[in-house]
Amino acid sequence: MNPKIKITIQFIFSHLSAYLLVSIPYFQLVMKDYYEGDSAVFPLFLITANDGAAWSRAMTWLFPALIMQAILMVSFIIVIWDWFCKQSFGKQMFVLVWMRTVLGGLAAISPAVGSLEGMVFLIPEVSLSIHLYVIFEIFLQSLVQAGIFLGLVKRFK
Repeated sequence: MNPKIKITIQFIFSHLSAYLLVSIPYFQLVMKDYYEGDSAVFPLFLITANDGAAWSRAMTWLFPALIMQAILMVSFIIVIWDWFCKQSFGKQMFVLVWMRTVLGGLAAISPAVGSLEGMVFLIPEVSLSIHLYVIFEIFLQSLVQAGIFLGLVKRFK
C-alpha cells in the first residue's frame, strides 16, 4: 500500500477514535450543562439536540466533517514526514499535540469557543472557564490521538 495512503488511514482512525474516546465522556461529565438545560449557553449560537431537525442534519455531517479535518491535518504531517520520522517520540507527540491544540484550537482564525478570537468576540455568557474547558478537551483529544497514531505508525511500519 502507498505509504501516504497508509498514514492517512491511520491518522483518520486515530482522529475518529480520539473524538469518540474523549468527547463523548467529556460532554457527559463536563460540558453537558452548557448545551442543555435552563442555563445552557451554547444553544444561543450553536445547533444543539434541542432543535431536532437541525441536530439530525448536523449529526449526518459530523463524521464526514471529522474525516475531512483529519485529511487536512494529515496533509501537513505528510509534507514533513521524513523530518517527523527522525524525531524522538516526545518531539513527535509535541508536534501532533501542538498542531491540534494550539493551531486547531487556541490560535484558530475564527471566533470559536476555545480560541483567542472567541475569547474576544463571543457573547459574554461564554465565560473564560468555558473557553478553558474546551481547550482542555482539545488537549485531551490531541494526546489520545497522538498516542493512537504513533502507536499505529510504529506497529505497522
